[in-house]
Amino acid sequence: MIALRARRVLVDGIAREGWWVSIDGERIADAGPEPAAHAERVDLGDVDLVPGFIDLHCDCLYKLVHPRPTANLPLKAALFELDAMLVAHGITTNFLCIALEEDAREHRSEEHSLEIAEALRAVHGSLRVDNKIHVRVDVCGDVIETARRLAGGGHVWLISYMDHTPGTGQYPDVKVWREQYVSVARVPEEEVERKLAQRLEKHRMGDAMRERVAQVAREHGLVLASHDDDSLEAVARALRLGAKISEFPVNEIAARASTEAGLGTVMGAPNARRGRSHVTNLSAREAIRAGWLNALASDFHPPSLLESVYQLAAEGVCSWPEAVALVSTGPARIAQLQDRGRIEPGLRADLCAIDPSLAHPVVRQTWVAGTPVLGTAMRASAGIIT
Repeated sequence: MIALRARRVLVDGIAREGWWVSIDGERIADAGPEPAAHAERVDLGDVDLVPGFIDLHCDCLYKLVHPRPTANLPLKAALFELDAMLVAHGITTNFLCIALEEDAREHRSEEHSLEIAEALRAVHGSLRVDNKIHVRVDVCGDVIETARRLAGGGHVWLISYMDHTPGTGQYPDVKVWREQYVSVARVPEEEVERKLAQRLEKHRMGDAMRERVAQVAREHGLVLASHDDDSLEAVARALRLGAKISEFPVNEIAARASTEAGLGTVMGAPNARRGRSHVTNLSAREAIRAGWLNALASDFHPPSLLESVYQLAAEGVCSWPEAVALVSTGPARIAQLQDRGRIEPGLRADLCAIDPSLAHPVVRQTWVAGTPVLGTAMRASAGIIT
């Protein structure tokens, strides 16, 4: 057994000064002002000790595999590179997004999704972070059998439905959608118009596809999430289908309705960090201030989870314990992960030690199920900890 002491420890939503967290194997044995009896004592020094971060929506693997439109890198290597990024930023549970949609701009296809799932299964035991799969289903595609195949293949915990049809959800303004393809992705205008017409045609099958996604969730015991809710009707539909989570509600109406209905709400940490959406949607900071947000997710940038916690607290958007809860306790609760997300006896010893004294917070060590996985030396009064 080992007992860790930090300058500030987050327990029961309260910042405890100089408390000890004792670890016995994979579990937390005790948390209090004194170390557990017979534990080896390690003083971590002037760091914050908090629950390991839980990222419900990590959608950046595609960028690691395809850093440039014509540059493809090995998939398994990219998983290890992502793993290194996650532990370096305190993320101990990662929901790797696998998108079932046809989008050449994002290198997404059914075939590629199956390759990602297979690669993750092959290296899962060698990764340091606890990886789970989040299957994202485009309701404008005929992909339900692939979704069912993924759901039955292991490691899938969460499934969501999405509709990126211009004029709804994430892109209420068709001009913004066109801009993403023409100016940003440099897709020829005629190809963009063809894609727009195709999506508008397939949009009609959306409701039937959502029903099928909900059925897959029920069949495999998965947590169901809606995506880009934009109206009272969208929230009501999510409830009817059995969704537990509303990801990225795009406006105040949907965010408030989701919260009042008891859905867990998730928004992007990059949004919270920047103070605004990268398109025209609701600010995560506004949602936090209003009490409409339960969790932050990395979306496309894992380092933003850590940065947003300290930035939100420093700028008075919420308290430090509330900010930490958005990346730990909150996501654990709404994703029904009952064995983690808090520093509490009996739970998994998923922890991270953060040095907040620098210009930007730096994770000095990360523990996954009681095992130190970051490998960064930490100088403390007890000596060098590796």
